[in-house]
Amino acid sequence: MRYNVYVIAKTKIRFSKVSRSWRALFAVVLLVVAGLAGAFLVAGARSEATTLTGSMFRAGNIISDDMFYASSTMTAADIQKFLEARAPNCVQQPGGPPCIKDFRSDIPARQPDVYCNGMAAATNQSAAEMIYRVSQSCGVNPQVILVTLQKEQGLITTNSPTNWMYRAAMGYSCPDDAPCNDAFSGFIMQIWSGTRQFKVYRQRPDFFQNRYSYGNHHNILYNPTTSCGTQRVFVENQATQGLYIYTPYVPNAAALNNLHGTGDSCSAYGNRNFWRTFWLWFGDPHGPVQSAVRPVPNLPEGIEIGLSVASLFDLDLSSQMISRVGAGSDLTKLMEDIALSDNVEMRITKNGQVATTVSTGALLEFRTTMEDGSVVEIATWTMSVLGDVNGDGAVDITDLIAMRMHLAGNRVLIGEFVMAADILPENREVDIADIIRMRQFLARTIQSLR
Repeated sequence: MRYNVYVIAKTKIRFSKVSRSWRALFAVVLLVVAGLAGAFLVAGARSEATTLTGSMFRAGNIISDDMFYASSTMTAADIQKFLEARAPNCVQQPGGPPCIKDFRSDIPARQPDVYCNGMAAATNQSAAEMIYRVSQSCGVNPQVILVTLQKEQGLITTNSPTNWMYRAAMGYSCPDDAPCNDAFSGFIMQIWSGTRQFKVYRQRPDFFQNRYSYGNHHNILYNPTTSCGTQRVFVENQATQGLYIYTPYVPNAAALNNLHGTGDSCSAYGNRNFWRTFWLWFGDPHGPVQSAVRPVPNLPEGIEIGLSVASLFDLDLSSQMISRVGAGSDLTKLMEDIALSDNVEMRITKNGQVATTVSTGALLEFRTTMEDGSVVEIATWTMSVLGDVNGDGAVDITDLIAMRMHLAGNRVLIGEFVMAADILPENREVDIADIIRMRQFLARTIQSLR
């Protein structure tokens, strides 16, 4: 199986020094783990083998309670890297606000209450820092905040943010039948109020007359137009109840049948888009919940290799391939995503020679030195560098030509090379959309292939 890892930790994570007790069994264990057999599950990891369809939507259980309130899934650095990766080509427009990856503002002090732990005042904080601090204060998954910002205003992926997107960022106190309440206007006010509101739903459902109470059936509207009808839904858990209080519509069949587009005049998209976006960005909203950094399992005692859940890499352990690596990356750059225990070293090789930068077809090798001075290989991953289709380490017109020849059937790409050409992974194949994206990058109308 192949897994996506979505946000990148900025600093290298060091594991504890290796103990010596594993060495006696090391030779035997290496035979088992040389291929790193077994599933590598990462928080927010979405199996590429899973094709998301509307039939997978569970109206009564949109997201698990454990996932919704898991506040340890991302660090502030993870969130910042995630914001940079979602809209790498965003540029502030004349007279407009900064892109969310560049947005900064002061945080006013918030007093603790029964829902959130409060926040100290701070100046010149990034959007990532604000999201992180609110998530920690209120005990809500920062991924939920990111998905809600996207669901409500498209703020995470837009290349042209507007002042309105920040004023109503979480859609909090913006009812369908009335203007938004200006008392809750602004980015920090929105993420604080919207996130805190989810905790109010959880701890005081009586405030809302137990609306959409879990463990019961409810007739939920398809659309603000009541003549569109309702769906009878058995609401299974509290997080799903909260989502329906926040956005009181269930997607109809037309909205689910066109999961990435529009349905019909009776469709509403808020809860569909929340579920769909969470799946595509962070994996199954029903878990399992993982912390911000997950080590590769089943290594010998004292040997640790791990990827940040924030990484944009895809890791497929069945084929020993790490793909969507950024062109031009070196070991220092890779170490922003990969954590090693002190007894493990990592190197890049190509055609048997040590290389300084990545290229498609190069190997990422993990090795350890034994007490007798011998060097033992722990694992080797083949690399696929995004856009480096011909494996020369650069992304240029020759790669575009190789993609065109592949589509024409003249020279079919395989393995890591076809992965390098699959620039838009949602397509799950190399097609004209990938060609267009590559042409935009080469023409410098966009700054990144991601």
